[in-house]
Amino acid sequence: MRAGLFVGALFLLSSACVEVRAPRAPGEASPRATIDAITDAVVSRPATARSLGLRDEFDGKVADYSEAGILARAKKLDAAKADLAKLDATKLGEDEKLDVELLRLGIEEELFQIRELETWRRRPQYYEELFALDSYLTRDYAPFDERARRLLAHVKASLPQTHHIEANLRGPLPEPFVKTDIGIYRGYAEYLGGDVVRLLADVKDATLREEAIAVVKELAARAAHVAGYLEKQELPRADKSYILGASQYARLLEVQEALSIPLPEFERMAEEDLARNKAAYEALMGSTKVSRPPIPKLLETATSLTFTAKVFLEQKKLVTLPPEGKIEVKETPPFMQWNSAFLDGPGPFDRADLPAYYYITLPDPSWPAKEQEEYVMPFGTLLATSVHEVFPGHFLHGQWIRRAPTRTQKMLASYSFVEGWAHYGEQLMIEQGFGADDPQSRLGQLGDALLRNCRFVVSIGLHTKGMTLEQAEERFVKDCFQDRATAKQQAYRGTFDPGYFAYTLGKIQILELRAQAQAALGLKFDNQRFHDALLAHGAPPVPLIRERVLRDIGAAR
Repeated sequence: MRAGLFVGALFLLSSACVEVRAPRAPGEASPRATIDAITDAVVSRPATARSLGLRDEFDGKVADYSEAGILARAKKLDAAKADLAKLDATKLGEDEKLDVELLRLGIEEELFQIRELETWRRRPQYYEELFALDSYLTRDYAPFDERARRLLAHVKASLPQTHHIEANLRGPLPEPFVKTDIGIYRGYAEYLGGDVVRLLADVKDATLREEAIAVVKELAARAAHVAGYLEKQELPRADKSYILGASQYARLLEVQEALSIPLPEFERMAEEDLARNKAAYEALMGSTKVSRPPIPKLLETATSLTFTAKVFLEQKKLVTLPPEGKIEVKETPPFMQWNSAFLDGPGPFDRADLPAYYYITLPDPSWPAKEQEEYVMPFGTLLATSVHEVFPGHFLHGQWIRRAPTRTQKMLASYSFVEGWAHYGEQLMIEQGFGADDPQSRLGQLGDALLRNCRFVVSIGLHTKGMTLEQAEERFVKDCFQDRATAKQQAYRGTFDPGYFAYTLGKIQILELRAQAQAALGLKFDNQRFHDALLAHGAPPVPLIRERVLRDIGAAR
């Protein structure tokens, strides 16, 4: 699948810094083999492995969610961490050193969730793998009857595990967690008993069809039971214990983003970027007329924007576009309509011919006409969203992850790089003139940037500065120009997703790295060379690859 030109270019980038390694003793395992084995041990939770495309090995399986199983998982991570520590750094190449850091972070982050935050005791959504069957239904990686057999095995494995949810939870739970997760489990009950059952009606094998439908209905009943339990038992005693505090928040930055930074400096970074974008937005908002695509033309408009963006990237030579990979713009299936637009892509180990889907959710035709019209994104927001999700955002990034040089770099990704690259791509395209004929394009990009800016400042406020949910909501409304419903939902999200600062953090880190490269290279700076070097190693936190990117493009001092 890899083009020879790309492999050659990658070799030229990396061959400039050839390392001489100490010889290996006879019979000693190679560092590469050891690192790959540790990677497979760390990335062994079935839901994660399936999302990466490791379907034959992990379809039909779920993790052990008993207390003993979760504690055993932590011990397995401890062992992997100890194995990493035994590696001799003098025998590691650059990619192996990066892999070790990625694994160390991945292990530390999961242990942080298990032992320090005790997510498995405090967040009911922790168990949603048991109910999530999308991976068997949305992509034709095998004949439908075969996928139904695997789905059946998954549900049979899940049903006994669902009883651990109530046993593991330790109330009082944070109120925003409980309220949010009641909705999630009600949604699963409806999705399983409705959409999944209807889809399974197309299974050809009658015996398989009847058994699969019966167990899926049982799983739907279990989801409804969990929602009822949360509503009756946990909601009345729920509290505000979602706050991390400064110490745990700083720890989150370390394990999620490889970032050690004083919190006042982190807050300053957030507020300054918000102020810049707010001033630019206010300068445009009064003079820019906002319009929306007609509902019948929404998919057509999104498709046009998507492939126009691809041509623009090629013409401007902003980044290399790998030739493999297919993208289809489609209406969101009924059972996935929780978001207005998103990308559902294959994993790096899936077959290269499997398509990615850029889903656009159409308004419900039963709504009043005005509500339907207002649900459709304005042109500028649709442009920014299409760029974020497809070109040069998540879809293009996914193609590059498929080409990453090691198994570890294909498997382990940071929140800030994945979302930061897509968010940076929105700004990059506007800077380069995409959509320049319509001021709505810039306004849409700035509107999305402000949404992410408020996530950043609200995350810090909620978890380290005593900000209330009401105050968080007001920041989204007044500083970031969000409607009241969006503001309330986004403030709530900050309680259980404190890392959602990652969108803006990643964008800022990439912009700072680009500015450093431009200062060093002057007129020799080349966007394509910079972006190719940045994307060449999957999705690591930017601090782990900063010096390597600069060196690879000749910008190191």
